[in-house]
Amino acid sequence: MDTQTDKHGGEVVGQVLKDHNVKFVFCLSGGHISPILVAAEKQNIRVVDVRDEVTVLYDSGTFIIVTFSKRASL
Repeated sequence: MDTQTDKHGGEVVGQVLKDHNVKFVFCLSGGHISPILVAAEKQNIRVVDVRDEVTVLYDSGTFIIVTFSKRASL
């Protein structure tokens, strides 16, 4: 644990996503990943919330095929 920073885990994940040029995050949102989603939005990463796990994988897979963009599925 880094005691020299005041960042929480969600902010660290958001920074890693930005560092990897991720532009979209597909997810089934909930309290367990809310800090990541908030941090991603602060990094100008678009959060796409869907209704179930299957849709997360289908939509994100289709997105990368069509756009050749980096994305993350949470």
